[in-house]
Amino acid sequence: MIGEKSCPSCREWNDMQSIHCTSCGEELFKKERLVQEKLEAHPDPFKLPLIKIDSEDGYLMVFGKRVFQIIQIIFFGITSFLIWIASILPG
Repeated sequence: MIGEKSCPSCREWNDMQSIHCTSCGEELFKKERLVQEKLEAHPDPFKLPLIKIDSEDGYLMVFGKRVFQIIQIIFFGITSFLIWIASILPG
């Protein structure tokens, strides 16, 4: 049954474009929506916490924040390298 989804409540088959069941009105993709919301609630652990640049910042402030971001990236790189070296030394 391509293009159809079974209702989790009443088990009636519905068209994939439908948001709610045509028989009982239950939300068809509630489980998928909850999983997606749970994934979006957790921030990416690999995203670097860099200083934020606002749209209202002036040119000098943006320049200063960019320089600071570069320093942050270099710091994270050196720290990661040192942690990698320390982890391979014992073995």
